[in-house]
Amino acid sequence: MKKFSYLLLLGALCLPMVQVRAQEKPKTDLKVPTPVKVQIVFTENDGDKKISSMPYTFMVISDEKMGGRYSTSLRTGIRVPIETDGKEQKTTYLDIGSNIDCGIESGEDGRFHVYLIFERSALYPNKSGEGEKLVTNPGGNPLVRTLRASQNLILKDGQSSENLLSTDPLNGHSLRVSVTINVQK
Repeated sequence: MKKFSYLLLLGALCLPMVQVRAQEKPKTDLKVPTPVKVQIVFTENDGDKKISSMPYTFMVISDEKMGGRYSTSLRTGIRVPIETDGKEQKTTYLDIGSNIDCGIESGEDGRFHVYLIFERSALYPNKSGEGEKLVTNPGGNPLVRTLRASQNLILKDGQSSENLLSTDPLNGHSLRVSVTINVQK
């Protein structure tokens, strides 16, 4: 009988906690996916003279994590044949171009956390427009310049960030990377 009394007392004490718990609203940390247009521009300068500008524009759905932190991937470029020396002349191919991975998480007060990984590679020209030799190619194979970087940025709608600058060690050209986001309605 004592056991039954203890169980009844325990049940009476726990009943108010069960009722309070049932009245609590479930917490949801679900963020509403938002389409965001991302523009990345690679600009190459020789001193103050702009040599080239390569823009890339794509859409990213915020808070979408397919296969990790990056929900959008862009791969564009060409494959350059390279002959290998030896008894058997073989051809292998080298990928040249741009690879961009991007993910976006929405944050507080309209800010977005932008995750970027990019790689840009290009062939060095071995002659200028005037025909002068610029860079010697060892063994006749092309020289390739490459920029690899990852960035974590906090941006608002319409905001741009130009905080990456790299200098080419062979010709002294500077390469700037600009990132702009625009929320799509």
